[in-house]
Amino acid sequence: MKCPNCKLGRMYPAVPHKNFPESGLQCDVCHGSGILPEYFNYLPEEGKILKENRISRNVLLRDEAHRIGVCARRLSCMERGYFKKGGES
Repeated sequence: MKCPNCKLGRMYPAVPHKNFPESGLQCDVCHGSGILPEYFNYLPEEGKILKENRISRNVLLRDEAHRIGVCARRLSCMERGYFKKGGES
């Protein structure tokens, strides 16, 4: 499956910015391949629910990540809909 997070392995800002390279940044999900790794399930609706629940409780991402025992980067991926297969965090 094509990685829904990037364009051919690169991420670009919605609005050009002088501190953002023209070549874009390497995608943090597919690591530049442009293909969603097989170990991820892409479930954007579940991620949205997870994020909305956290925000409704006025909890910061880092605080929630600490509470559930994952790094903030992992929780951010989960809230964008990228869940590791097998229920891993």
